[in-house]
Amino acid sequence: MSEKEKKILETIATAIPKMSEFDKGYLLGMGEAMVSKKKEARAEEKEELKEEV
Repeated sequence: MSEKEKKILETIATAIPKMSEFDKGYLLGMGEAMVSKKKEARAEEKEELKEEV
């Protein structure tokens, strides 16, 4: 894990206890959406590689 990633996680860990339940849910939803987009992009890359072969 890079130093930048560690700093981001520390900031989030500090902020979460101060957040409302709504804000926590929003943050969770944003994180889940990012993971979903990343998985989709990787699947597309994999398909493109298969088509090239």
